[in-house]
Amino acid sequence: MAHYGSLGGQNFGRRVDDIRGANIYGADDEKIGKLDDVVFDHATMEIEYVVVDSVDPEVGKFLLPASEISADTKHPDHFSADITKDESRSVPSYDEKTLKSESKWKKFLEGFKKWWEDSPVMHRRDRPDRIVTPPEEPAAGQARSTSSAQAPAAGTGIPASQLFPERMTDKFSDTRPGAHKVTLRPKPVARVEEAAQGVALLRPRWDDFEEFLSLNRAEIVEQCEECSQESEKKRGAA
Repeated sequence: MAHYGSLGGQNFGRRVDDIRGANIYGADDEKIGKLDDVVFDHATMEIEYVVVDSVDPEVGKFLLPASEISADTKHPDHFSADITKDESRSVPSYDEKTLKSESKWKKFLEGFKKWWEDSPVMHRRDRPDRIVTPPEEPAAGQARSTSSAQAPAAGTGIPASQLFPERMTDKFSDTRPGAHKVTLRPKPVARVEEAAQGVALLRPRWDDFEEFLSLNRAEIVEQCEECSQESEKKRGAA
């Protein structure tokens, strides 16, 4: 099992635009809380979950998968989540102490993932949330044109228009709640599979912060007792 950690009270000053403290708005455009912390894999420094401090004091803090967070064009420098304010009230509550025990964290994740799979959020995915332009059918007797927009992207076997649907976001608008979110962008080759599945998110502020974590991994994980003990063992064995 991957070893996860959070930032807690680590302060980076002006070295990076810290995403902690940003507001998170729901799919109904209502504020559901503030991004209080991030939970990341200590090996890859990739953010897996965000800790949300709910606007509802009775709810407290809860987690959301990082894959559910995207930039919000209506609220610059803040984020959107694919969950409504009402749905957020039923997310399992989160206690920071859980992360310090591998057994408790594993048990929490099992319950959290089960809730997420059974929740209305997952059921909403059965309906299309994005408009993708279907290929035009050629007129009778006319050969189908294979343009660069419809040609399969190298190594993927799927049309480039499906990999990069943001080309069409200005031409086709969705009037449903949360439709203002910009959620798709081309990713580096290493994440082209994610882009093909429609989960690559347009969130430059997030990406810059995650890159900062990766570049400063040694400094950040130094605060982790488990990682520190492992480093000492390696130094002792050398």
